Amino acid sequence: MIDQIVAFFEGVLELARGGFDTVNQIMGLVIALIAAILMKSWNRLVAVAAGATLVHLLIQTLMPLINGGSLSLPDVLSLAFWQTFVALLLGYLVVIAIFFAIKRYVLRAN
Repeated sequence: MIDQIVAFFEGVLELARGGFDTVNQIMGLVIALIAAILMKSWNRLVAVAAGATLVHLLIQTLMPLINGGSLSLPDVLSLAFWQTFVALLLGYLVVIAIFFAIKRYVLRAN
């Protein structure tokens, strides 16, 4: 039983690491920064992170089309898509929270 619990939390931690690594790129940081600027209070964090995740996936889907390629829609019924979604969501939760905390600190200091 304890081994299963430990394995579950290791899986969640691995997803969070993968999401943070993905968000810790220029596109992800810009999306997170804009989201943190638009966020008004802490209780909106989950909703804003979910929106940032959707924007990230939308840009990722449309990027080949913008570069002259063809549009390829993601397979939203696959487990890999939802694992990517959760990983991105966890990454955006962390990064937006950090940016918002800095925003609140800077605005309070003025």
